Amino acid sequence: MRLVIAALLLVSVSATAGAGYYSDSGTGWWWYQKEPEKKEEKEKSSKKAKAKKMPALSDYSYDEIWNMHPDDFEKFAEGLKRKAVQNPSEENVKDYYEVQEIARKKALAFTNVAQYVWQKYPDLTTAKDYPIATPGNLSRVNQIQEEKNRKLRDNREEFALIYFYKSDCGYCQQQQPIIDWFTNSTGWQVKRINIEESPGLAGRFGVEITPTMILIQKGNWNSFPVSSGLITAEEIEDKTYRAVRLLKGEITPEEFSLYDFQKGGGFDVRKRPSNLDRQ
Repeated sequence: MRLVIAALLLVSVSATAGAGYYSDSGTGWWWYQKEPEKKEEKEKSSKKAKAKKMPALSDYSYDEIWNMHPDDFEKFAEGLKRKAVQNPSEENVKDYYEVQEIARKKALAFTNVAQYVWQKYPDLTTAKDYPIATPGNLSRVNQIQEEKNRKLRDNREEFALIYFYKSDCGYCQQQQPIIDWFTNSTGWQVKRINIEESPGLAGRFGVEITPTMILIQKGNWNSFPVSSGLITAEEIEDKTYRAVRLLKGEITPEEFSLYDFQKGGGFDVRKRPSNLDRQ
C-alpha cells in the first residue's frame, strides 16, 4: 500500500514539473527582478499625458471667472500661465493677462469694500487708537508718556531694580549714567550688584551677562527681567512700566503692549467686535 502511495506522489510531482511549475523558480521579485511593464498600459499612459487638455479662456464666461472659488481661480490662472509659457502665442499670452486683469479688479473690489466697512464700522479698525494725523499722533504719545510716569511714580515704593554689573565691563560704564538719570527723574531705587563680588545673588536670578537689570517686588520673591545688555533711559522706563503691570496682575502676557487708555479698543485682544456681540 505504501509503495502505491509513493508511486502516485512521484507521478504527481513529475506531472507538475512537466507543467513548468518549477521552470521559473529562479526569477521574480524574490530574485530582485521587477515585473515587466505591460506594453498596453504604458501606451495608454503616454497617450493620456499627450491628450491632457490645457485650460482655455473661452471655456468660461466673464461672470463665471469672476465668481470662481479662489482655489479654482488660482488653478485656472496658473494653467493659463503654463500654457502661455509652453506656447507663447499672442492668443495664449493675451488670455493669461486678461485673467490677471480680472484678478487685479477683484483685489480692487475687495479693497473698496474694506474701506467702506472700516468707515461704516470704525470699531473694526485701529484708527481711534492710532491716529495718523500729526495732532492725533502727538496726543497719543503724550497719553503714553503720562501713563508711564504715573505708573512708575505710584509704584516706586513697592518695587525696585537690581542692576548687575562688572568692574571691567565697558557697556556697564556706559549704562551707569543712564541709570543715574532714571533714578533722579523717577525717584526709583536701583540696587547695584557686582556679580564678581556676589556670584550667588547673580546665580539666583540667572544673570550671566552684564549689564542686566531685574525688577523685584518688595516683601516677596516676585521678579521679572527688565534688560539684558545696554539700553536707553526710555527703554528702562518702558520695560519697567510693563514689568510692574505684569507682576501686579494688571495685564497678561498676551496684553503685554497694551496701555490702559487702549482698553476696549482695536489693540485690546480681549475686546470682541460689537457686531459679534449682537449675534
